[in-house]
Amino acid sequence: MKKILLFIYDSFAEFEIVLFTTALNQEEFQLVTFSTKPAGETVTGVSSMSYVPTLTIEDIDVNEFEALVIPGGTTHPLLTHQPLQAIIRAFYDQHKTIAAICGGPALLGAAGILQEITFTASLTPDDHEYNDVMHWDNKLEQMLVVDRQVITATGSNYVQFAEEVLRRIGSVPEDEQNPLQYFREPSMN
Repeated sequence: MKKILLFIYDSFAEFEIVLFTTALNQEEFQLVTFSTKPAGETVTGVSSMSYVPTLTIEDIDVNEFEALVIPGGTTHPLLTHQPLQAIIRAFYDQHKTIAAICGGPALLGAAGILQEITFTASLTPDDHEYNDVMHWDNKLEQMLVVDRQVITATGSNYVQFAEEVLRRIGSVPEDEQNPLQYFREPSMN
């Protein structure tokens, strides 16, 4: 069984990753959550729901995972967290899939990745607390950007984000155009 690592933290935007987690083939993939908090402490998402991460950051062995997913939220308090930066950078250096949405790409910037790739995010230079890490010259005004093994998206583009991540990790066929069509258009089914 392949393992996918999901970073959760106080203020993370659950809606940006819920389609991905719902559509993930549970027979083939195991989703493992982690945070920077001590073992047993809860994380509160933007919805005010609480979650207990599976692992602490100290428990992570990057070699056990196929991909890293980083939802958006208020990431600026985490920009100087060295162990988190090291994990993100290890995924990148090992050419593993990294997917970050909305404000999540700021953590890629803190790990020194955004200076090497093109990306998108739901952040602008007006978000001053992120300016030291964002490398705005590499930001494309697109809703979804894939550069090397890194997938980035704007927060409102969570359907296409989920589809691209599912394709990249092999949970759906690469040539399947709209694997989450059910969520794109309301129907009576």
